[in-house]
Amino acid sequence: MPLRKLPACGFLCVIALASCHRAAPPLPPAHPHYVIGGGWQGGGNWFYPAESFSLRQTGLAILEANQTPHVTADGEVWSANSMTGAHQTLQLPAIVSVRNLANGRTVRIRLNERGPDNAGRILAVTPQVAAVLGIGHDPAPIELTVDEEASRAIAQASPDAPRLDVSAAPRGDVVAQSLDGGIAQTVGEHQTGVVSTPGGLRLSELPVRYTQGYAMPVAYNVTLGDFSGHGAADGVARRCGGDVRRISGNDPGLNWQARLGPYQTIAQADQALAQARSCGIAGARIVVE
Repeated sequence: MPLRKLPACGFLCVIALASCHRAAPPLPPAHPHYVIGGGWQGGGNWFYPAESFSLRQTGLAILEANQTPHVTADGEVWSANSMTGAHQTLQLPAIVSVRNLANGRTVRIRLNERGPDNAGRILAVTPQVAAVLGIGHDPAPIELTVDEEASRAIAQASPDAPRLDVSAAPRGDVVAQSLDGGIAQTVGEHQTGVVSTPGGLRLSELPVRYTQGYAMPVAYNVTLGDFSGHGAADGVARRCGGDVRRISGNDPGLNWQARLGPYQTIAQADQALAQARSCGIAGARIVVE
């Protein structure tokens, strides 16, 4: 009788479903270590990691895509509540300050993961960092600055890192000046949050806090490349429908930059980035000014 068979069938179905929802296997033990790594591909883009203790860049930050517990690229166990983030090319771990240019908040975080794989975004952060910085589901314009002293201290403490000459590292706190000419504020600290052990690095959690500065109006540009000669820059700019401007403060001798923009919205900048890639500029990126 069909009605008498249903309970048995339902019982078997429950067993089958239960067998399909087995608990996820436990994560391997955390083993924080220093890593630079080789080139990696994500989202159709190639990224080439390299050490840098003086990097300062502007661009867009987003929430990390993978928000399930996992082991990060430097061997930490990812946590949504940690003050950490992902970068495409910097050595890991590294300590950086991140300023949300739209609201003036600055936080200090540790980079421990690779990403984001979108070439139009330079940083991905945990939900905790996003909440403190006031970043929602939309990308936010940010300025990222490496805390050189703290990042060098991590490299020195790690048996995996190349030996570095720390005598050249600056002493004292790192001080960042507001881009809008506002007050100077301390964003670096002597605290490094790292201890070297025979088994590798032991990293302490960074505090959940921020400093408040001034918000500033932002505009977006897409850089096509920096060049030593105006002619080369002009050739690239013409090919992609951009223009050329003289720059300073970048690599010595690279005084001419081809670019597209400025744009008032992120959607316009994303469209310009796609235009740059369609004309063969794989290294084009969005900057905020």
